[in-house]
Amino acid sequence: MEIKKPTLYIIPNFIGSNDSLENISKYNLRIIDEINYFIVESEKKSRRFIKKILPTKSQDDLIFFQIKKNKNDINNEKYLKPLIKGQNMGLMSDSGNPVIADPGASIINTAHVLKINVKPLVGPSSILLALISSGMKGQRFTFNGYLPINSKERIKKLKLLEKKSKKNDETQIFIETPYRNNQLLDLTKKVLSQNTQLSIASCLNSKDEKIISLSIVEWKKEEINLNKKPTVFLIDAK
Repeated sequence: MEIKKPTLYIIPNFIGSNDSLENISKYNLRIIDEINYFIVESEKKSRRFIKKILPTKSQDDLIFFQIKKNKNDINNEKYLKPLIKGQNMGLMSDSGNPVIADPGASIINTAHVLKINVKPLVGPSSILLALISSGMKGQRFTFNGYLPINSKERIKKLKLLEKKSKKNDETQIFIETPYRNNQLLDLTKKVLSQNTQLSIASCLNSKDEKIISLSIVEWKKEEINLNKKPTVFLIDAK
């Protein structure tokens, strides 16, 4: 009889305000119901998510290992102790898929080093949802995370991404802290070339969802408020 090795499951969370159970597969529900050990960004948000999707699961049985965002925290094995002892675990994001614009990659890498099974579960990623709804190239794209905060560095980065998009014929994707979205949108209108396509995907998977793709010259005629709204920006230079 084959003995099953312990597995680290990569568990997606809801995105936006749509927390309907229709967005969670039966397979995901079964796996999460079988796990009591979780590596998370926030224990409070993770408990709330589990309570929402599995209201009868005992909260008292749950044990959480909260990821420290200190760059000096490199002892990843401490998060994986239950796995090392033979228990399955789940790595969970506060929103969408873990790792993409979220912590957790180095912990998963340590799991591979320790020969631990890693199993991703299917769920929403705002980055990919924004890309496939933008009308831009999906064969070649780069996700750049956050742009620099410094104004001069930010302008330099935007121009570099536009240049790379045109040279490599690829979509460039980036995000911003929600309360700075309007400033970033205004800057793209000033800095990017008139024919460059800009797509914004805001409040994905919620009642306030808005996805717009226009050239910069067309964007200059548009008024939209992105303040405090989770938004993904994409550019495609012609």
